[in-house]
Amino acid sequence: MIQTERLYLRIIQEEDASFLYQLMNTSKWHQHIGDRKIQSEADAIQYMQDRMHPDLKVKGFVNHVMIEKASGASVGTCSLHNREGVVGMDVGYALLPQFEGNGYAAEGAKAMVNHAFNVYDQSKIHAITNEENTGSCRLLEKLGFVQQGYADLPHLSEHIRLYSLERKADSK
Repeated sequence: MIQTERLYLRIIQEEDASFLYQLMNTSKWHQHIGDRKIQSEADAIQYMQDRMHPDLKVKGFVNHVMIEKASGASVGTCSLHNREGVVGMDVGYALLPQFEGNGYAAEGAKAMVNHAFNVYDQSKIHAITNEENTGSCRLLEKLGFVQQGYADLPHLSEHIRLYSLERKADSK
């Protein structure tokens, strides 16, 4: 488990199916990440089994649920990926609408980037976002990411903004 000042980040589990179903059916998820056809909690469990949990076994990392320490509420997800179309690890995040604007995405992403640098010994971390997701672009730039151009993901026809953040020499 990863901890920040206000959050716990723990590996997503099947008990999170209701939360994941809710998150993956928000308008922003559909707009910026895509409709994954999650129509029920059972679909959410199947998605975890098919798409998330294999990454843990093969790559050693997987999606994490961000949990607000004060309330115990699941506020969003933050994760590391090693996806086709992006060279090296990238960080991703999503929040339930009622928790947006509280700095949780930045706090979780910063913790996950540090985890990638310190646990997985990465020298550079990437992030991707679509052109319309100006909030995510601002957040990445606030964290020190710099746009490096565009990435082409195999399942998308649009170009996706590609950001990178290099580990500072003294951050080991």
